[in-house]
Amino acid sequence: MAKKLTIDTMFCDLRKVQEETLAQYESIEVDAMMVVVTPRVRELLARYPIQINCMNTIDLDDETTLNTINGKTLFTGRNTPNGRQFLIVNGMMTITPDAGDALRQYMGLLINGMVYCPDSLATVLASKAMMNGKVETYPDGAVVLKNNAVIDRAFALRAEEGRLYWADKRLIAVDSDLDGAALAAKGVRFSTQEAYLSESLAEDLAPLFDADTRLVILPDGTAVEQDDLTLSGVSLRRFGDSLLVLGDLRLTEDCAEPLSNLEYLQVEGDVYLPESLADALDAIPDTILDGEVHYLPGKPLYDKMELTVDKALLDAFPDGLTLVDCKNVTLDDSLTPADVLDHLAFYNCKSICCPDGLQSAVRAVAVGPVSIGRDEQADAAPADPDTQHIEAMSYTL
Repeated sequence: MAKKLTIDTMFCDLRKVQEETLAQYESIEVDAMMVVVTPRVRELLARYPIQINCMNTIDLDDETTLNTINGKTLFTGRNTPNGRQFLIVNGMMTITPDAGDALRQYMGLLINGMVYCPDSLATVLASKAMMNGKVETYPDGAVVLKNNAVIDRAFALRAEEGRLYWADKRLIAVDSDLDGAALAAKGVRFSTQEAYLSESLAEDLAPLFDADTRLVILPDGTAVEQDDLTLSGVSLRRFGDSLLVLGDLRLTEDCAEPLSNLEYLQVEGDVYLPESLADALDAIPDTILDGEVHYLPGKPLYDKMELTVDKALLDAFPDGLTLVDCKNVTLDDSLTPADVLDHLAFYNCKSICCPDGLQSAVRAVAVGPVSIGRDEQADAAPADPDTQHIEAMSYTL
């Protein structure tokens, strides 16, 4: 039998552990987000060589059930627990105003993710829950919309008279078919941090927002992209002459002509483009670039999940390669530090595996957070036959 035990888990329930189990091992190590114990178990653990690494330790009696919800959760008054329960939520949680009694009946909650809570229940939530994530409160009675909600003709048809609609981050209204006057006549109101309104809708819709909402007026016909956007010349043409990008914008070498057709460009994130497109970007009549502009040397490659760079690949692009937002990059042993310094650049690449001799060169040309090192699997030591290793989402010992 193995002499050592290691447990790698999100939630480790030790309430039922027995002395006979602990006595079987020379050492026990638990790595977890949360560990559940009782006073009996605390006393028992103190007598054995057990190491616990965790973010939260809670005491629950044996009669309390530990329940888990994974994913997006709507918590309402119907979520009343059956008996004594402790609830773990992994994901975004929206609490409705009628959920106060249900919250109070839980022994406690652990929420790993974003929480949207009505103003009236903020104190109840704080008294019941441990939260690993941001908490946003919204006005009681408001209809909760998506973070980046779109107000279009379909929304207007279903909007209820006199209702307040709330979005955590922003609202977007650029639909040419939207009747702003009819929406205002319904007495609809909006609460959010910022709103993007097309020119022809601004006069009717602007008064419907809170006074502290940041308003951005866009030219009519502006296409809006809410996420990061990577564009080739062909796809850029589809957006017309006005474009708003709320994330990062990445452009390929063939975008020079479509850029010359743009009259308006606004990008809230960063812009990545080949050095050859610098003049085309500067020539756009109306630009608002809130982030940084990165002029990329050589050939840009975006969003590659797995990429191996060797001598043959570099030889195919004599002007060099720039890798942007690539997840796992491996540099071949055939490369030299000079190859990296002269022909490679990295922007926000999550992981770069390379020989030890290339690590200094990689750090010199890498921008943004990155993990640089050798292939962990290749360097991993063989499994210890004396160690029993357990990996699970949750585990009861």
